[in-house]
Amino acid sequence: MTTLDDIDTMRSNRDVDGLIRALEDEDEFVRAQAAISLGALADPKAEEPLDRMRNDDPGPSAREAAATAYRWVVGRSEKER
Repeated sequence: MTTLDDIDTMRSNRDVDGLIRALEDEDEFVRAQAAISLGALADPKAEEPLDRMRNDDPGPSAREAAATAYRWVVGRSEKER
């Protein structure tokens, strides 16, 4: 199980792969924080996992966080084009 401290460390280290793995954590709040962290980093690699999460996650707060983060990632990608 991932902790919120782990999420903070991954975000600080720009560990996109670790944050993507945390999207599968059993704790809804951890999944939500991982999603928001991915949105803040706006790495294009996170777009597909966040899209899947915003549609399929069983937790409403995690889906909402993923939807917000997805918009951030897509918005950043569009600005860079």
